[in-house]
Amino acid sequence: MKKLTFSLMLLASVSFTTKVLAQDDFTKGSGYHLIYLDQASADKIPVANITKDYRVDDTNNFLYIWDATYTSNAAAGPNWNGEVGEFLDFSVNSVGWSGFGFASPATYLRDWSAVTADYTFHIAMKATNAATHCLIIYGPGGLVGKAAIGTTPFIDNGVSTPVWGNFVRDNKWHLIEIPMSYFFDQGLRFPEPFGSNIFAVLSGGVSGVEVSMDAIFFYRKTLTAVNNVKGDKLDVLVSNRTISVIGANSNKPLELYSITGSKIRTSNEAIMGIEDIQKGIYIVRCGQQSKKIEIK
Repeated sequence: MKKLTFSLMLLASVSFTTKVLAQDDFTKGSGYHLIYLDQASADKIPVANITKDYRVDDTNNFLYIWDATYTSNAAAGPNWNGEVGEFLDFSVNSVGWSGFGFASPATYLRDWSAVTADYTFHIAMKATNAATHCLIIYGPGGLVGKAAIGTTPFIDNGVSTPVWGNFVRDNKWHLIEIPMSYFFDQGLRFPEPFGSNIFAVLSGGVSGVEVSMDAIFFYRKTLTAVNNVKGDKLDVLVSNRTISVIGANSNKPLELYSITGSKIRTSNEAIMGIEDIQKGIYIVRCGQQSKKIEIK
């Protein structure tokens, strides 16, 4: 197990000066539990909204590459929130497997008890290859929740982790948000403070696979006007390919919103294709009618 000194992980190309706009709006969340986030972005979160800060400090919180299975690369260019050079970039080595994790000594107990099923796990990722990655969240006493990010399940020692969702492999940042209810349905809980691993990533054993990650934390989303629509509920049928609305107003478009209020898709018919939409909780709206749905 190799420990990465935190300062070495923040290498940047000094000639790269491009700045992009921040992606996260930290006014739309609370109860932040930080695992990895650059300081400039963290400073934008009201102090009262940071419940726990367990970012790498090389004293109680560490980032370990397991058995030299990855190489840590210089992080050149802007991260998810526009800060240059402040993200993780790893390439898989040639030992037949790979893994890294955020961890603390067993004697340093971290308290995640405020994280419940109504929280959201947040991570930004980018890559060019099509490899599936496995995200693992740990709890005390062997409790664990997993999600595969890719097009095929992640197989580790014969154990298959189902695909939760994917992102476009275009070397641009993409946000992945997974309801903590997904992990809690697997038995994950935080009933008491604990040490050791809290979050890990596996990327398989294909040498040269590269992946970048940033902005890793749990938080509770602030309810928006979309969440609080008081109009009559729609009669909605959800399959793995379509959303169908019965009795929809033919003069009004069918709209799909994220739980944070961002419009995802619009259809001028009473049916909408969702084959490429990530799993999660959404709002379907037609005129003054709406309904919260889950895409599985």
